[in-house]
Amino acid sequence: MRKIILLIFVAAVLANCKKDNNQNNNNNNNNNNNSNGIIIKGKISGSKTDKNTKSLADAKKVIIFSKYYYGITDIVNDTFSITGQINMSIALIFIDVNNHYIGNLSAHGLNMLPLGNLINGENTQIDLTTLTLVGNSVIPSHDPFGNEIIMSETEINSLKIIDGYYESIAKNIDADNDSIPDVLSNKQLVVSSIFARYSGHWGFNDSPPVPTDSALSYINYSVEIQGGSGLTFSNGNIILSGPTIDPYTDISTWGYMINPGDNLGFLSSFNRQTNAPIGAPWGTTFLPFKKGTYTLTLDGTQSFTLDYANIDAQYFLVIATPTLHTNNDGNLTSITLEYKLPDGTIINPTSMLTNVMIQFCDNQYNQFYNSPWLTASTGFSIINFDTPLDISSLYQIDIGYNDLLGNSYGIIWH
Repeated sequence: MRKIILLIFVAAVLANCKKDNNQNNNNNNNNNNNSNGIIIKGKISGSKTDKNTKSLADAKKVIIFSKYYYGITDIVNDTFSITGQINMSIALIFIDVNNHYIGNLSAHGLNMLPLGNLINGENTQIDLTTLTLVGNSVIPSHDPFGNEIIMSETEINSLKIIDGYYESIAKNIDADNDSIPDVLSNKQLVVSSIFARYSGHWGFNDSPPVPTDSALSYINYSVEIQGGSGLTFSNGNIILSGPTIDPYTDISTWGYMINPGDNLGFLSSFNRQTNAPIGAPWGTTFLPFKKGTYTLTLDGTQSFTLDYANIDAQYFLVIATPTLHTNNDGNLTSITLEYKLPDGTIINPTSMLTNVMIQFCDNQYNQFYNSPWLTASTGFSIINFDTPLDISSLYQIDIGYNDLLGNSYGIIWH
């Protein structure tokens, strides 16, 4: 089980990591001639009336940030234009001339813009128009939700539950506490979650999938941390500790990769292991991590403070439910997929997910089929087989995917 989920998570990360360097410190970003992507623009409001009071008028740059890429653009004549990547959720963070944090975009009660289901697809442009600062929230006068971003209220409310993730991103922009955003030296750290969940039995021809009622009791949790290429450490010398209040004593390093590519310095994951309860579908349980402030230590000398916003999977976990369709010989001709929240609500995966892939395993957990990645471009609903596949040895189906926040999931069907 561990090997299978690790493969899904590593493959997902390497397939999707992308760092957008085209926007960094580009004074011409305001002419809208950005590289391919979703154009997001706006105009800041307010004037500086008190030198001791934070104001949006102090904002000189905008950082666009997701798990997989970032960009930085100058604010010129109180306006900016920046490019987001489709099928990702992004945060916009506003900083002053000294690179100090002022606030982050908040629209429709969310600290993120999910760029999945867009009205004009990859040709969508979002004009936030006038922005104002309320506390640390930068509020647009134009709400893109229901206009450029197409989401149901159910999907929006699900994102609100996990919206603390982007509050953490805002806090983590200066993890080394030197008062300068870490992305400016490519030393950024991004924290996300990995979930593995047993779901029940897959559907077969006219028989629908049969989810298990106790599936939410069988979730394995891990924390993933990726660091920019400016961060280095000796093999194995990486420790996560915390949270500051009531720290754990059982955090262990699950795995790591040095220089995994895509301008990353490292990729690592951590878990808290215990024995699985009676009836669990695997022998080891990875316990959840509490929300709080953690410390990442590299080489015993480099220390970083990280805010982790835990996500309760029972609220947001999208359940990808597969049904297999066979010909008269019993060979597989297609797989159809439906996506639901744990309460059974059917959702549009484009609004919540980045990509999906499927693996077939026999009873020795040998993989004999790996699907291509499904995306909004390919569609999330069906995989057709030009040559029918022999599935006589099929024992387990693993469905791996990333949500728009970059969290990774492994959904297990027996």
